Amino acid sequence: MKEWFLSREPRERLILAVGAVLAVVIIGWQFVWVPLSSGVERLDSTVDAQTRLLVDAQNAAAVAPRDASRPRNEESLYVVVDRTTRAHGVAQTVTRTTQDGATGLTITFTGAPFDALIDWLVTLDGEHGVAVETAQFNATQQAGLVNGQVQLRR
Repeated sequence: MKEWFLSREPRERLILAVGAVLAVVIIGWQFVWVPLSSGVERLDSTVDAQTRLLVDAQNAAAVAPRDASRPRNEESLYVVVDRTTRAHGVAQTVTRTTQDGATGLTITFTGAPFDALIDWLVTLDGEHGVAVETAQFNATQQAGLVNGQVQLRR
């Protein structure tokens, strides 16, 4: 190939060299820069959406009344969690439930619908006096589904 290139006229070699450089730049732009920049934009929008969700949740938690006089449910925390996960359609996604002291449970989920999971946690807090002590959610490949772990305390 080198012999072929050197056998060309100087003007042809210049045109071929410029064309090769342009081809490398165009290919680099299309297959490296564009996917990276669109990925960054997608992640930025995801972070913005999650930040808005966090702010909304914090505002809702600050506004929601904490009624200490509400009657406590005498059912065990495990029974309340089992019944409410079934009612909210997240029971099939529970992969592990472990006791955490006398008043706590740690629940691990795989492929849970995020909206149903949040509705379930709000119901636990509002109707059963069960607080979310810690929560960790990780996105899955399928939109709207999360894996995670929730630590509940009564």
